[in-house]
Amino acid sequence: METLKLSVETLEWAAGQVGSSLGEFAQRISSKKAKIIERGELTASQALKFSQIAGIPFGFLFLENPPAQRQRPIADFRTLTSPTPLSRDFYDVFDDIEYKQTWYRDYLQAENAAPLAYVGQFEKSKASPVAIATHMRKVLALTDQEIQAQRTSENLFNLIAKKAESAGILVFKNGIVGNNTHRALSVSEFRGFVISDRFAPAIFINGADAPAATVFTLAHELAHIWIGESAISDTLSDSAHKEERLCNQIAAEFLIPSVRFSQLWTESDGDESSRIDYVSDRVKVSKYVVARRALELHLISNTVHSQIYKLMMASAKKKKADASGGDFYAVLPIRNSRKLSALVSTMAVRGKLSLREAGNLLNTNPNNVITLYGKQ
Repeated sequence: METLKLSVETLEWAAGQVGSSLGEFAQRISSKKAKIIERGELTASQALKFSQIAGIPFGFLFLENPPAQRQRPIADFRTLTSPTPLSRDFYDVFDDIEYKQTWYRDYLQAENAAPLAYVGQFEKSKASPVAIATHMRKVLALTDQEIQAQRTSENLFNLIAKKAESAGILVFKNGIVGNNTHRALSVSEFRGFVISDRFAPAIFINGADAPAATVFTLAHELAHIWIGESAISDTLSDSAHKEERLCNQIAAEFLIPSVRFSQLWTESDGDESSRIDYVSDRVKVSKYVVARRALELHLISNTVHSQIYKLMMASAKKKKADASGGDFYAVLPIRNSRKLSALVSTMAVRGKLSLREAGNLLNTNPNNVITLYGKQ
């Protein structure tokens, strides 16, 4: 069988479109011929399989050099030492969310909706993280009592997301691209992003992350809206970007006010782990959120925080592996924003929006839109 000689650089680019390396891709194509494939020597059938898995046109593999890299659509504040390059998965998710956000913005403007006063209210402001977090809580009508009444991180996330959507912010949470279960998102690539808009701000949270971590990411992205900034985030504490450090401080204060936290931390005994347990028991939020609050106040090291995150991720992965498949119609509104899903399905059923367009907006079969409406 004739062997094609393809550019290794182009193959590396193609593999990177789905967050993979050429070596990993070669193993998927043929474990026996992986080394040969890594040299750019493929049969026609192997090249076809390569393009299908990478999700790129077959002809692209024959380019001597990769196509020009797409410009990032919003500011990239990821602070990883060696950040995973943004893959096709990210761009497909971003394009999908931007499509929904633009549609919703156009809908609001057609309805003569007023702009949201809090979006960018603290842009270029010298207000403290405490002042901004306090304002966020006021707008969202979120209290300590409501936070402490939540039994799990998922419950707390849903509470804050519901409050945010009531205030006019679309919140999307998904661990895959659209509804494609074969395209899982990578936490090492990004944890979330936000589109700050005066009429239709939108937040996307990478649902592949641990539930407790998504709570902090949601608070972090909300902070971006208050300072009027669209961005890709990873929420690391030692970011080189002052905007990210500010949003981390705001998020920590939003979830656990520093005055209350410092009081509990001081009255607790034992090592850092014991103190984290003590505070967590009393404010009723996860150990991860408590550890994050302690990190922002310089009470624990990055090492301790990272250890807690790794343990939390391991636990989350085990729970996910043990869990059975969820209800599609319960998950669909979370992936597509509960607020947007309710609006789109209602408009479709009432004949104000075609079922085809409704299905496109919610990444599902048009017939499922009617069923979704009946379940809300």
